[in-house]
Amino acid sequence: MATLHATTPTATAARSGAIDALRVVAVVGIVTGHVWAGPIIDAGLYTWHVPAFFLLSGYLWKSRKPDARRAVAAEAKKRFRTIMTPYVAWLVVTLLAHVAIHSHRGTLTPEAVTLPLIGGSLNAGPFGAYWFMPALFISAIMFRAVERVPLVPRVAIIGGITVVTHLFGDALALLPMSLGVAGSALIFMLAGHGLQHFRALVQAPIRIGAACLLVGTAPILARTSAPLDMKYGELGTPVLSVVAAVLIGFGLLLILEGVFSRLPGWVHAMSTRLAAGCLMVVLTHTYVLWLLAIPDTGRSYWVLIAAVALPWAVAMILNRTPLSQVFLGTPRAA
Repeated sequence: MATLHATTPTATAARSGAIDALRVVAVVGIVTGHVWAGPIIDAGLYTWHVPAFFLLSGYLWKSRKPDARRAVAAEAKKRFRTIMTPYVAWLVVTLLAHVAIHSHRGTLTPEAVTLPLIGGSLNAGPFGAYWFMPALFISAIMFRAVERVPLVPRVAIIGGITVVTHLFGDALALLPMSLGVAGSALIFMLAGHGLQHFRALVQAPIRIGAACLLVGTAPILARTSAPLDMKYGELGTPVLSVVAAVLIGFGLLLILEGVFSRLPGWVHAMSTRLAAGCLMVVLTHTYVLWLLAIPDTGRSYWVLIAAVALPWAVAMILNRTPLSQVFLGTPRAA
């Protein structure tokens, strides 16, 4: 699975500035959704910002032969290095700080330590976004595992998992380490993988992307499509919300690919550099919000800027050090 730091699905090793730009936009959407709350934010952001990462995972997926030996084990090993190593590193750092702060305030409880270690939807506050990394990791392994199955039964299996999530998502979300919600990501990975095969046929990506974006947002504006919240196993309105999320993700991706094809190389390089910090921003922006301790209704745009800029600035510094692989999941910048 392509994670937050993957190359394009072409034969070359060059990264796509457009794909990296979508990662950056989606992360800003995630942070915005945590800064403010309400039906407009839920409908406008939650429908697409997390599914976009799983769509990209499928879009950049490198298939292996069904009889490839140890494919699942190799996938797990690779993704543990790029996803779970930074997850564990930041969990240790933030948990130590969390315990120290609670001890100083005299508010330390067993739950403050155990819940972050368990992971999943039970976490809120400073660890509210940590569910995302295990979901990325487990969904990659699951997608590699079902790759052995022929296409039609594979689609049926992923469809069945999606139906189960629709029916029992609230209970599945309680399982540790996002085990219960990782399966819901497979439907978006499957859609992204499908786009990978048909992308060469799209000759006018900006126009086609705009059409996808328009069709995808129409049921949201009409209030016929409920927003998604994958952390809690909520897939919105059956079928319609998933289709809307896929179309919005496709639309943004195609538009950005069309726009970036006309931009100079330094813009691609800047996009790629920023994307190196995506993982850290996802994991640590909630800690910034927790430390600021400003209620949702009282948060200004400065809170959003702080929650985005502070983690990203630290990430850009880390990216220039040997700690980049450990804390960002990506090699040190040249």
